[in-house]
Amino acid sequence: MFEGLGEPVITSIGTILSDIPVAVTLYDLIPLINEKPYLDNPSVKSWYLDKIEHLKQADLLLSISESSRQEALEHLDSEAENVVNIGTAADPQFKKIELSTLQKNALLKRYNIKYDFLMYTGGIDLRKNIDGLIRSYTLLPQQVREQHQLAIVCSINEYQKNELETLIKKLGLGNDEIIFTGFIPEEDLVLLYNSCKAFVFPSWHEGFGLPVLEAMHCGAPVIAANTSSLPEVVGTEDALFDPYNDQEIADTIELVLTDSQFRKKLCEHSLRQCLTFSWDNSAKKAIAAFEKLPKRVSLKFQFQNV
Repeated sequence: MFEGLGEPVITSIGTILSDIPVAVTLYDLIPLINEKPYLDNPSVKSWYLDKIEHLKQADLLLSISESSRQEALEHLDSEAENVVNIGTAADPQFKKIELSTLQKNALLKRYNIKYDFLMYTGGIDLRKNIDGLIRSYTLLPQQVREQHQLAIVCSINEYQKNELETLIKKLGLGNDEIIFTGFIPEEDLVLLYNSCKAFVFPSWHEGFGLPVLEAMHCGAPVIAANTSSLPEVVGTEDALFDPYNDQEIADTIELVLTDSQFRKKLCEHSLRQCLTFSWDNSAKKAIAAFEKLPKRVSLKFQFQNV
């Protein structure tokens, strides 16, 4: 639905035909809810809000989380029966793997990782709160930082990297305390999930937070923000923190890096919790919603013709 800005793509609902049922997968309404900085450009804002008006014409919204479902009910004034949470899932390549010492050493050498590492992946967008993660990492005790590295595993452009490196220098962190891997192939991503000491996801706002689920499938101990969809993905309050509170993030990071029992508890939880999400479950929920769709559409048109 949200394509066409800068690409030869046209999407609409109800412009040509209004009597054919339309269902749309709803990931999130992040730009609508957080206009700054996403809609600072007037052209982008006009285009996006036009898409929102089309989205309101959909007969069925299939949300990928209960959080995104609630966003539709609150910000689109959608009817509750017309918004169905079907969830989502991680692909099968994300799974627990036992790496040989040789494999692990080669992997870590490839990305200049020399110590046990805390891993993040998921992009450098403002809402991902990478600045906050770096500030929080600075608050860790020196001894903990000397024994670990923070690996930020994702594509990053030169401007973003320079901005973050300036922050790192300002905070007085050493050159190798934080690693920027840049883009990596998916097979290495799976191996890094399996090799990290812990996985952290400090985002302010997510439609779902797929990297969290991928990490859990790989058996990683996961800690994450207590906002938007992340609590329903993580599934345990013990692993959550306030992403707007640097000290709280730092305390949770320190706990997961230094407390082996807590880490073991989260690893075991990850492997249980990830099983609650599957493509089979998503498909069944979507099919059930589709089967109810003709009846709802028929009632809508009866109402319109009265």
